[in-house]
Amino acid sequence: MPRELLKFREGDCGLKIKKDGTIEVAGVDEAGGMIDNTGKVNPALLFAAAWARKDQKVFEALIQNFKDAVGEGFFGNEAQTDYKKALKAQEEHTKNLQEQNIAVKEPAVPFMKPADTVDYNVEQSVDEGVTNEDK
Repeated sequence: MPRELLKFREGDCGLKIKKDGTIEVAGVDEAGGMIDNTGKVNPALLFAAAWARKDQKVFEALIQNFKDAVGEGFFGNEAQTDYKKALKAQEEHTKNLQEQNIAVKEPAVPFMKPADTVDYNVEQSVDEGVTNEDK
C-alpha cells in the first residue's frame, strides 16, 4: 500500500512526483539551501532539476548511475543479487539467439518525450506535511 504522507525530521528534504509528472519539493529552507556550507548540493533539488529539464543525456546518465549503484550493492545484497541474475539471464538469452542465428536487437535506450509531457513546475510553494487533498 503506498504511503500517503512522508514524515520529515528537521534537516530532511524530499521530492514528491505525482502521477501527472509534476513535482513538489519539501524540506528545503534557507538553512539547508541549494548548496550547504560544505559545498554539497541538495540531492532533492539536484534530481528535481534533472527531472524538470527532461534532458536525454542526463536521463541516460541517471539510468546508468542507478544500474551501477544496484550492481555495487548500494540498495542491498538482495537487489544486487537479483540484478546480477537478470544480467546473466540476459547474457544467456543473447547467446542462445546468436547460436540460432537470430538477430540480436540492442536494448532500446530509455527516453523521455518532452513534447508529449506536461510542463513541470518545481517553483510551486510547498507546505510541509500538507497534501493537495488537504487544501
